[in-house]
Amino acid sequence: MTDENTAKQLYRSKNDRIIGGVCGGLALYFNIDSTLLRILWVVITLFGGAGIIIYLAALIIIPENPEEIFNKQKTENPSGKNTFWGALLIIIGAVLLLKQSGILHHFQFWNLPWQIIWALIFIALGVLLVFNFSLNKNDEPETSQIRKSIFRSRANRKISGVCGGLADYLKIDANIIRLAFILLTIASAGLGILAYILLIIIFPEEPLALQKEEK
Repeated sequence: MTDENTAKQLYRSKNDRIIGGVCGGLALYFNIDSTLLRILWVVITLFGGAGIIIYLAALIIIPENPEEIFNKQKTENPSGKNTFWGALLIIIGAVLLLKQSGILHHFQFWNLPWQIIWALIFIALGVLLVFNFSLNKNDEPETSQIRKSIFRSRANRKISGVCGGLADYLKIDANIIRLAFILLTIASAGLGILAYILLIIIFPEEPLALQKEEK
């Protein structure tokens, strides 16, 4: 495969870490500041504890970067950590004040309209499939038709290759889709399990011919 067809890999960072290097790895993957990502994670955690669950899942799913060399001096640099802990205290204080005032009293992450969110996800996937079909009708080479389809991955899978197949199509790391799927499943009281079974039925398994060609 060419570099253009290869998704960038997501790893946990050995150097940019406070706990397990998840935020540091995500920050490197998305090219954003890791401190901002950690602050966002704290905000999500404060509204129902979802951040804790998804962080633990990320520790299990995302591997540590095998090519990154541990740098003790970089790890002990206090500037980034001071910014994070300072922002954390400000956020906790602000959330406590807002909840005390009643503004955020009834807001919880789990109370979001998750059925509507899943409905929008299915609509987006349906539009994607229809768009693929319209593209494939205009393509003459048979191989190009195969490449524009969404398949369940044979090589990149934990269960049935749904997340791996979506990742291959979108050219992103499959662990990002897996983490999102876990979060949505837990938040929607298991609705993601039914969604996953439906996607197994909808998406065909990757043809062996295509897998050999990519190798």
